[in-house]
Amino acid sequence: MQCQGGTVEKPEENMVNAGILFMFTAWLQSQMSDLIIFSQNKNFIPDFIATPERVPSDFHKKRVEYWEKHFGPVKNEFKEEFSNLLTDAEKKDVEEIYHLRNMIAHAHVSTGRNYMLYRPFGGPQREQKLIADLNLQPVADQSDPMILKLEFWRKEVFTNASNLIERFDQICLKKVADHLGVPHGRIR
Repeated sequence: MQCQGGTVEKPEENMVNAGILFMFTAWLQSQMSDLIIFSQNKNFIPDFIATPERVPSDFHKKRVEYWEKHFGPVKNEFKEEFSNLLTDAEKKDVEEIYHLRNMIAHAHVSTGRNYMLYRPFGGPQREQKLIADLNLQPVADQSDPMILKLEFWRKEVFTNASNLIERFDQICLKKVADHLGVPHGRIR
């Protein structure tokens, strides 16, 4: 995307980077859904592996059911289904990914500024959970109620979020797929 001056301006870069991150969270949700389905229906695995050119019908039907679910319920079911396999760090990672997705999905967006704004929903209790999960520190002149400034155009912010997504995919989801005997590359 280019603006009149031939370069991408920070507001547009912020939106593009947020869109990239959001789509990768959708991709992680798809993988978590597939792994839950396989864990609860181990009989689907042989046909899925045997037919790489076509998704078996029974698996497809279950997959479509999961497409209707929001990220939060899938995340919670994933954590419960694989609670004995996930480390505390991996459980923390998926919570951070959940917050990242919500922040992007519910941000106040403007092309007139270099950042988006996000107000956590659900009252003080949910706000405190977000603060704890993301290890947020108070800032001088903090707004009340709290508003988060999202600056995905900043290289370090985008890189940290990308690294979180990559780590969860390549370590956690791969480990769960291997545990189930499902080729990780087939659900990626």
